Order: sequence, then C-alpha cells, then structure tokens
Amino acid sequence: MSNSPPPAPACSHTVSVQLPDLLSSCTPFELRVNRHCRSVSRASEAWLREVGLKLEWKGMKVGLWAALCYPGADLAQLRLAVDFLSLLVYEQERGWERNGCSDENKNENENGIFDLISDRLSRVAYKSPAWYMRFHRSMRTYYDARRRLHSLDSTCIPDLETYVDLRRNASGLRMVFHLIEYAGGLDLPERVSSHPVLKRLTDQACDLIAWSEDAISCAKGMTPSSRLNIVTVLMKDRNCSFGSALAYIGTLVKQTADAFLATERQFAACGVINDDTRRYVRGLWDCIAGSVNWLYETERYLGTKGNEVRAFGWVFVPVFD
Repeated sequence: MSNSPPPAPACSHTVSVQLPDLLSSCTPFELRVNRHCRSVSRASEAWLREVGLKLEWKGMKVGLWAALCYPGADLAQLRLAVDFLSLLVYEQERGWERNGCSDENKNENENGIFDLISDRLSRVAYKSPAWYMRFHRSMRTYYDARRRLHSLDSTCIPDLETYVDLRRNASGLRMVFHLIEYAGGLDLPERVSSHPVLKRLTDQACDLIAWSEDAISCAKGMTPSSRLNIVTVLMKDRNCSFGSALAYIGTLVKQTADAFLATERQFAACGVINDDTRRYVRGLWDCIAGSVNWLYETERYLGTKGNEVRAFGWVFVPVFD
C-alpha cells in the first residue's frame, strides 16, 4: 500500500470578499512597540532553527507580535515572550502529531512543545509560584480545548455560544495575557486576578483577538476540512452566506471593543485598582492593538498582501469542494 499522502482537494472556485475593517474597531487602543524588537527577533529565530523547528519564521514576524504586545519588557522578558509565542504558532501550524501533542502521548508529555522553554518557565515559577500556577492551569485548559475543537468537523459545527467558549481557551490567549504580568514585573493578588469584572475584561480581549484572527485566516481558503472558526459557525447559526458572516464579525468586534472599554470603566470603580492592576489592563490594550495589527503584518494569513488588504479589505478566497 502506498504511503503517499492523499491528493489535495481541487479548488472549485474563488470568491472575492471584503474582510471587516477590524483595525478601525481597535483605534481606541494605542499601538506601541518594544525597542528591542529587532535584536530579540533575530536571536529567537536562530534558536528556533537550532532546535529544529522549521517554519518561515522571518515572514511570520512573531518577534514583532511580541514587541507590540509587551512594549515595556526588558531584553530577557521579551525573549521569553517571543520564544513562547513562536512555540504557540508552531504548535498550531504543525498540529498535534508533528510536535508530540497527540491525544495518545499527551499524558506523557504534558506541556508538549512548551517543554523547550521549561527551564526558563521554572525559574519564573520559583520567583512567582502563584503566577505560574495560573499560567500552567491555562496551559492545561488550552490543550483540552484544542482537543475538543479538533474532535469536531464540518458535520458537527457547534452553536455560537459553545464555540466562543472553546475558542477563548483554544486560542492560547489566556497564556499570552499571563505574560503581561511577567513582562511587566507585576504582582496581581488572587482577589484581583480572580475578580469577576477583570475576568470579563480578559474574555472580551480574547474574543476581540480570536474573532479577528478567524476572519483574517479565511483568506487562506475554505475547505470541507477547514478548522472550525467563527465564520463557519455563523454561517450555520444564522443561515447566512460567507460574506454576510464576515460582515457580522465586523459588527461583533466593534461591539466587543465598545464593551471592553465599558467594562474597563466598571473595573476602575471596583476598589481593587492599584498601579500594577492599571498596568495589567494597559497590557490588555497592548495585546489587542498589537495582535490585530500583527494579523496584517505577518505572512501567516495574507502572505505578502497584508498592506493591500489593510488598505482596501478585499481578498480572493479559494473555496474547495
């Protein structure tokens, strides 16, 4: 029996659609960049090649993503953030079996590919055990949500509420937000980190970024086996076309950005605000602005046409039978 992979599905047609204007929804969130971006990016890309993780890292621009999300981090803090985000991207690009995270061996290799930075995470854990417990709990939740999403297919599309909850955890963004504390040297006590209003704020930040990524990632093409995203969920949930679903995502992102700012004002009146808490919320701003802008800069979704799409919004999407 031949071991060659099955042939790729033939593209049946290409549709021209306009992506929602995600950037305008995020204009309230100031965009800042870390001055160590270039040097840390180069060092991280060299390390990734050294440990054998092969992707087009230069085009991925993960270092830029980290520099936008953590503009105030020092060299060491930014380097850990870049390496972590790179492993997150690699894990999601290559899938479970290719990086040791399949269901069969998950219990033996609990942290999967993130074991490559376990020594550095352990040093952070020694200094901030409460932070590490929250980070590790989010990592376990991430893997569980990823397995649940991967168990679904085009014949088993969940309802919108179920998908949103899964997507928040499967995005890895909760871990990205934990790194705000690390990169800023912040100390959030349990009564603050578990505060229901702050949890709602982080959920809204997750939704803003994850839904924006879902919309942009559609430019890579729609196949029967495409991973579930909010576009396919909305097409089923609202019985609408591809273009209508994309337009509705734009509305959802704008509504969620407005809700985030309203929740921030509510949180400021809760009586738990101090300097570290304010800096953490500002870090959520950085992650929102940085992540959404990075979606147009990285070649992961739009190839080299990011600037063109940023200006006009139109993409040609291959649709496969």
